Amino acid sequence: MKKNLLNHTAIFIFAFIFSIFINISLGISKENTKSTYDLFELFANVYEKINKEYIEKPNEEELMHAAINGMLNSLDPYSSYLSEKDFSDMQIDTKGAFGGLGLVVTLHESGFVQVISPIDDTPAFKANIMAGDFITHLDGEDVFGMTLGEAVEKMRGYINTKINITVYRDSSDEIIDFEIIRGVIQITPIKSEIIDNIGYIRISTFSEITTSKLSTAINSMQKELNGKVAGYIIDLRNNPGGLLDEAIKVSDSFLERGEIVSTRDRDNSNVTNYYAKKGDKSDGLPIIVIINNGSASASEIVAGALKDNNRATIIGTKSYGKGSVQTVMPLGRGNGAMKLTTSHYYTPSGKSIQTIGIKPHYEIEKEESKKSIETSKTNDNINNSLYNKDDNQIELAIKLIKARNKRGI
Repeated sequence: MKKNLLNHTAIFIFAFIFSIFINISLGISKENTKSTYDLFELFANVYEKINKEYIEKPNEEELMHAAINGMLNSLDPYSSYLSEKDFSDMQIDTKGAFGGLGLVVTLHESGFVQVISPIDDTPAFKANIMAGDFITHLDGEDVFGMTLGEAVEKMRGYINTKINITVYRDSSDEIIDFEIIRGVIQITPIKSEIIDNIGYIRISTFSEITTSKLSTAINSMQKELNGKVAGYIIDLRNNPGGLLDEAIKVSDSFLERGEIVSTRDRDNSNVTNYYAKKGDKSDGLPIIVIINNGSASASEIVAGALKDNNRATIIGTKSYGKGSVQTVMPLGRGNGAMKLTTSHYYTPSGKSIQTIGIKPHYEIEKEESKKSIETSKTNDNINNSLYNKDDNQIELAIKLIKARNKRGI
């Protein structure tokens, strides 16, 4: 009876997969049809043997989820399967509050998890984990071989519980151990401050409230200075990105006209262009944008749009180069969703962001003086104390704006 049930299960799954194959095979050449059929048959055969012969009875739902996730993970580091819980967590993340460490990560081609950026004012940020760090161990367990989802799940946990993270820092060729206490991650997307009549705006993420908070910050600074703002510094360093719509709206806030970004699918048959609407909230004042290798995705869209439209001067170091668009596709009630890379971002000049990133007009590394390193360890850096006189990149931005105002540009 049990054997028949297993056989029927395998036959049902194979029949289901075969029906999918029949539906998609109309668009596949005859040459590829046999190969595709054989691969589906191979999958069903492996599934049946696991169910019949594996030493322990496998959880069929987990088995199928792992198979789906493996298929998506093989495409690129950003495509993945989201369980119902993961899907729910992702929706919370984009609204600006969630629990965990405060890291945005990706799966590097080396097999290790790499930090794209720590999020401002979070446990990981305060511990001084940096963009570009490779996570090698979580609570002593080797990360190599884990899927991105598995690593992220291990980093999540109950509030006020600790986790030990080991990273390899390529910039200094050292292995560093961190003990971090998990916390509630409440993201403040916008922080602002007036520096010598210049509006300094730190954008740490692109969530659903970023544009509204940006408008509030600009209006507040203009009111405080009676409209005599000399210019704006937009700090996108270590901003890992976020929502495409918000990146477009933020870019539009500083543009009167012009293309912001375009997305193109794999054969360029579906190209979508996004354009600015009339109304520059900054009144055409000088803008300096600061980026670094932790500026990714939505940050790169903003930097690229303002650069290519000759609206801002970009300084800092080359950005991360994450220019792919992931579409989240719900898979029906209770089945979660899949996140699939469906297109790439292109700047207004037609350049792809993917792996290339945004190159600044003025390339300048952030200098780490002894004082600023100590400041960083006490969490009083660019993200907490907005204006740090030891920050040579901000100092350059101030000088550029003052020079342009002096020349009347």
